[in-house]
Amino acid sequence: MDNNLNNLEMAKKRNHKIMITDEAINKIPRIKYRDIPENEYDNLWDLAKNVLKISKEENNSNEVAITYSLDNAKLIEQGERYIGVALGGEHNVDPLSDTTAYHLVSSVKKCVVIVLHNHPSLSDFSLTDVQFLLKYDNIKMMVVITNLGSISYLVKGGKYDLEKAIALFNEAVDKNNKAEKLKDLQNAAIYFLKNSCNAGIYYDNR
Repeated sequence: MDNNLNNLEMAKKRNHKIMITDEAINKIPRIKYRDIPENEYDNLWDLAKNVLKISKEENNSNEVAITYSLDNAKLIEQGERYIGVALGGEHNVDPLSDTTAYHLVSSVKKCVVIVLHNHPSLSDFSLTDVQFLLKYDNIKMMVVITNLGSISYLVKGGKYDLEKAIALFNEAVDKNNKAEKLKDLQNAAIYFLKNSCNAGIYYDNR
């Protein structure tokens, strides 16, 4: 998978950045995420709003990633943190640049981690996002919120198959001229999203 992508920095759209407004934050939908416990829906709604709030107030409407553990009750009981926040640039953010997020994702504990982040250019999932989801077993779901308040998500279902997911990823890259140019990167990401259910990964956008 890594060999096919030497140019992932280009994976984000280079469209004009949209500045976040209070209206965009307020319009973020409450989603009933597939394969996520119902009692987490409100927490995830609040976190999605916080991604844009932090981006607007602290990061010039650039990318922000919040990493959140579904094993939060256990972590609270142990006196450990269960939310990490990382600030990025206009076209990228590394969720693991935050020490709490790094600990949650790389922990040997089988806690399930959800990563939410915003895309200032209103793009959907990039190949970088997909690769990040596949790379870490503990990441259950990735959510992308655009700066206008719409949401897309990828969640690993009960029939998630890593080998099939990697094969699909490579197929998406190969079918789009090795994803060497920006348009090819975008088309490869779209191909993966359209076929992700074949690997037990469910995609939706609102």
